[in-house]
Amino acid sequence: MKKLLSFALCTMLLFSLAACSGNQTATSGEGESSTPSSHVAETSSAPSEPPESAEETENSAETSEETVSETGGTLIAYFSWSGNTEAMANLIQQETGGDLFEITPATPYTDDYNELLDIAQQEQDENARPELAFQVENWDSYDTMFVGYPDWWSDAPMLVYTFLESYDWTGKTLIPFCTSGGSGFGRSLNNLEASASGASILNGLHVQGDDVENSAGEISDWISRLGLN
Repeated sequence: MKKLLSFALCTMLLFSLAACSGNQTATSGEGESSTPSSHVAETSSAPSEPPESAEETENSAETSEETVSETGGTLIAYFSWSGNTEAMANLIQQETGGDLFEITPATPYTDDYNELLDIAQQEQDENARPELAFQVENWDSYDTMFVGYPDWWSDAPMLVYTFLESYDWTGKTLIPFCTSGGSGFGRSLNNLEASASGASILNGLHVQGDDVENSAGEISDWISRLGLN
């Protein structure tokens, strides 16, 4: 009888151990599966870049086209001390629709005419290149350049040569214009070619300083003969 009772107790104990082992296995299984599940959730929540729409692609193409600089423009660059050359530049601008640019020295010239003559003579003797105050920012957008100046001692002011030598003139068209008391271009036309290497230089126009205000017709005829259009 005792043997039967012991056998029964052993059997019951074995079933109890088996049941506990099964519960532990299930609990462990849930713990292992929770980690991969959390990892998958984190991966799927990572932001992804949406594909570029057709409209965005078109806008990008338009932006790229807008950044390409246009060429073929006309620039009217001039240095004027008394105002005569500036007046002539304005008349040329009215005929061509070009952009105006004033060639300005970093150190302004004196307002005294006699003192100015001495300075101009000294700059020529030294073949000086006075510093410019400003530069043309969009040089490559221009193909045609009118360059104007007063005649100083039968030559262009040395500041004008500083301007010419500051840029690449390859493939550009240079058209000089000049004002003076009567000496014309002097020797400046020969010097322009050396300072604007690579430029095609067309026939320029000289106007007496006192006649600039009445030179609109002469300027119009000159520009027409250049055949720029």
